[in-house]
Amino acid sequence: MNRKLAAISGVAALALAVAPLQPASAHRFHGGLIFGLAAGAAAVVAGAAVIATAPIRAIAAAPVYAPPPVYAAPPAYYYAPPPAYYAPPAGYYYGR
Repeated sequence: MNRKLAAISGVAALALAVAPLQPASAHRFHGGLIFGLAAGAAAVVAGAAVIATAPIRAIAAAPVYAPPPVYAAPPAYYYAPPPAYYAPPAGYYYGR
């Protein structure tokens, strides 16, 4: 009984440990190794820039990122004039 329980627990622990390693994307192409390295380097550079400029931003009281956009009224809509009415041709009767 103990071996069976240990085997089941081991398989469950292994499945939980390996599950996060699988990609959760349904796309076939993920960008490759070069793109991943470039994205990682960009994240490191951006983080270093934020940390390096923190004292300057603290003195200037500037936000780290751009503030959210200001709420503005929606754009005015264009209401086209109603369609013109064209009278039927002379001598034409609809009831025939």
